[in-house]
Amino acid sequence: MFKYIRRKIGEASFIHTDSFDDAEKAADPQAIGEFVEVRVNNVKINFIKVKKEKDDRAKDSSAKVQGSPREETQKVSGDKGTS
Repeated sequence: MFKYIRRKIGEASFIHTDSFDDAEKAADPQAIGEFVEVRVNNVKINFIKVKKEKDDRAKDSSAKVQGSPREETQKVSGDKGTS
């Protein structure tokens, strides 16, 4: 079984806003402040790439093959000790 992966490659500009207690900390590019928000602007998609990848799951993914938790729970709850 195959899956298709789509990747969008592009560019964007953003504004990352932090809050600081004083001007010296805010002026230091290495300082970490309290996060306020991020705004993304001018999103431009340059191209889209689609790739076919192999899915490693079994083709027959029924409850009997995979043993779903719901089916196992129903067996246990309905079991009166007579196997």
